[in-house]
Amino acid sequence: MSPGPGPAAERAVPAEHAVPAVRAVRGAVTVAEDTPRQIAAATRRLVGELLVRNGLERDAVISLMFTCSPDLTSDTPALALREEGWEVPALCAADTAWSGAPARTVRVLAHVTSCGPLAPVYLGDSAPTRPAQSPA
Repeated sequence: MSPGPGPAAERAVPAEHAVPAVRAVRGAVTVAEDTPRQIAAATRRLVGELLVRNGLERDAVISLMFTCSPDLTSDTPALALREEGWEVPALCAADTAWSGAPARTVRVLAHVTSCGPLAPVYLGDSAPTRPAQSPA
């Protein structure tokens, strides 16, 4: 009998033959002040960096889920992208208020098609993780 296939790395499909899968990638950006112009600029910067750093084209984006910290009320990130011509489904929600939460922060969870690993993007004073304890 011949032995079974080798380690997974030996059986891996070459990148040029990989089939794109649906994946999710996170990101966040802080906004200088609560104005429609600042929220729009920060949102465009965040989504643009997410694409560039992960080698993605705009048509790889399936949908976007945004949250804004409670102190951002003048506009929504989804509207800012829609005004830039984005036709992708996008949803906005208010982030939970909790003690120590970062101020003026837009977060995104992007659903994309990709063949490779994805790296989250955190811009400005945004943080990649939140405290483990529940909000007070």
